[in-house]
Amino acid sequence: MKLFQLKNWQLVVSEEAWGLSAFKKLLDRDKTKDKEVAHAEMLFVWYWCDVKSDYTALSEAEREIKLKNDIDGLPAKWKKDKHIDAAIELYSQFETLIERLYRQSYKSATDIGDYLENTKALLEERDAQGKPVTDIAKISTANGRMPKLMADLKATYKEVIKEQEDNENKKKGSKTFNLFEDGL
Repeated sequence: MKLFQLKNWQLVVSEEAWGLSAFKKLLDRDKTKDKEVAHAEMLFVWYWCDVKSDYTALSEAEREIKLKNDIDGLPAKWKKDKHIDAAIELYSQFETLIERLYRQSYKSATDIGDYLENTKALLEERDAQGKPVTDIAKISTANGRMPKLMADLKATYKEVIKEQEDNENKKKGSKTFNLFEDGL
């Protein structure tokens, strides 16, 4: 989403983002002086959703616990609620096709990894006649295809980053600025 940028290890939320109802509710309910909780909640949303976030590799339950503990500025009794869910939903709606394809590819690779992680159980599994359900050839073939799968996933991730960088460099319609032209 173009309304969020991670710069110098800080999440920068554009003013336009606060105008969207799901994000504005986070800002409006924050009674702290400098709106630290709203910013921490937006950081939670970014880490929850963005494909560049390492937290997206975790299950939702693990992700929530880990993010709550890792993000400074969230109150001790803070919990993910309907307002955070709405902000996550809004953020997710602006996912590009390339980001969605990467996320789906990542999920599929994770599922394949989970399958291969259970090889002992797979090899011990037998059908009604006592024959193995999964043979070594299937597992070996899957393992042999992993380097290509990993290379493809890495290339897809690079495309996502390239698309995001291209979008960040665009200003005012189709006009783009070079690095040193910004603000002139």
